[in-house]
Amino acid sequence: MIRPLAGMARVGMRFQFAYRSDVIMSVVALVAQVFLLRMVWTSLYDGREPDPRGFTLEALLAYLSLANLQAFATTPIIPRIAQFRIRTGTVFFDLSRPTGYLPQMAAFQAGHTAGGLLMLAPAIPVVLLVGTITPTEHPIGYAATLALGYVISVMMSLLICVIGFWTLETGAISLLYRLVSHFFAGTMVPLSFFPGALGVLADALPFKYMGYVPAAVYVGQLSGGQIGRAVAVEIGWIAALAGVLWAIWRRAHHKVVIQGG
Repeated sequence: MIRPLAGMARVGMRFQFAYRSDVIMSVVALVAQVFLLRMVWTSLYDGREPDPRGFTLEALLAYLSLANLQAFATTPIIPRIAQFRIRTGTVFFDLSRPTGYLPQMAAFQAGHTAGGLLMLAPAIPVVLLVGTITPTEHPIGYAATLALGYVISVMMSLLICVIGFWTLETGAISLLYRLVSHFFAGTMVPLSFFPGALGVLADALPFKYMGYVPAAVYVGQLSGGQIGRAVAVEIGWIAALAGVLWAIWRRAHHKVVIQGG
């Protein structure tokens, strides 16, 4: 079981390396985005720090840089892969393997993420410099919330993959999911800045654990018992998503419709 999944992880990593030029341009776009965010927020904060929400300008710039770095490194690709394989009928080979469809997709994503981190490594010092990111006081809390947030992100993407067995096309769903998840993950604006009902909604959704919470832990906006509660809620979300994913997959497995096949 482990060896085939390790093989899928290697395939995911090679897939990342096969499109090096695309990754390089994405890294350039990431650095440019962080730089532009720095300019915009520095202008907005001019003469008005510290902000009543608890973010100094330095902490905010570090948060935004880190949140975007995390989003770049951990955004799943498997919905796109699943759509292509369902559309062409090659998903049949995935379903016929004894390792199971969902573990294969998860392993592919893990390898793809690892490859992306390797490709991203040369740009990390630049992002750290532009974003004025300094070492965190909560390395264990940050690592725990980031790892669990990544699991939540992958499980949400697996749900989109499974939905593809009914819709055959998941491009629009994936695009909508990416826009919504990035917004409510706080990659452009910290969730503590969200007003009223929007803030309540953002707090109730799982997306904040994919961006805001790890970055807020890193810069010290969350600490102590807040980190412990965040980890507990993340584990709860993972358990709930696992149950939903298992239930939907049981139905999808009996409704395999291969377009053109």
